[in-house]
Amino acid sequence: MKKDTRHSLEYSAGVSSSVHQSNVSNKSGAQNHNDPFHIQDADVTIPFGSYHQHYLINDKYLFAVGVVDILPQCLSSVYSFYDPELSRTLNLGKITALYEIEWVKRAMRFRQDLRYYYLGYYIHSCQKMKYKAQFKPSELLCPVRSVWVDFEEAEKRLEDRSPIRHCCNISTPDEEYFRNDSKGQICEPKRDEKAKESVVNRVLFDIGAGTYLTLNMVTDEAKEIIYPLLESLLEEVGNDIASECVVKLC
Repeated sequence: MKKDTRHSLEYSAGVSSSVHQSNVSNKSGAQNHNDPFHIQDADVTIPFGSYHQHYLINDKYLFAVGVVDILPQCLSSVYSFYDPELSRTLNLGKITALYEIEWVKRAMRFRQDLRYYYLGYYIHSCQKMKYKAQFKPSELLCPVRSVWVDFEEAEKRLEDRSPIRHCCNISTPDEEYFRNDSKGQICEPKRDEKAKESVVNRVLFDIGAGTYLTLNMVTDEAKEIIYPLLESLLEEVGNDIASECVVKLC
């Protein structure tokens, strides 16, 4: 999931007052009380690589650390950890994200190719990842076509097309993804029925045997149990994703 930082002004403004009142600074920059983030030019011109950003109160109390990768086109947020008691009031995970967004905005002045803030993997059914969708505008990467899709459109397609697993083609428009019934109404997704059985037979699964298996490696009795499970996966996520999955059945 990535965020285009060209449109993130409202987030930095929303956190400024509370951060300034707490006299929070980033260890790498000198304090400037007119700038609640205390980001200096030297902070955004550092070499590419992995960094730990230290968040301090009064230059003494370390209350949060952000682990980031600085890459040619983005700042990738890897992980953050912080004081759990203080975070109950300040929501420190979001504060570190806001600082990182502000860092990207300022770094853009010196790095022409850098314009994105990457939030990493997004699992729609995982409540702990829901916060990532609150930073807007943002995009999700389609696992089938490897193109970025506006999050609001991607969320709708995830819920409509893959209501259980939340994994599917999110970049193809509905008129291309679904087929119409005899009355011209959109119904089930378009599927290559001829290829379905071939794909199901190639899907890897794990039954705790110490190695991954395919259907031609198990008994006929096992096939009767496993085939419908793999078929349901394929019908929901599509041939492309299913053929790259390892299905855990143990």
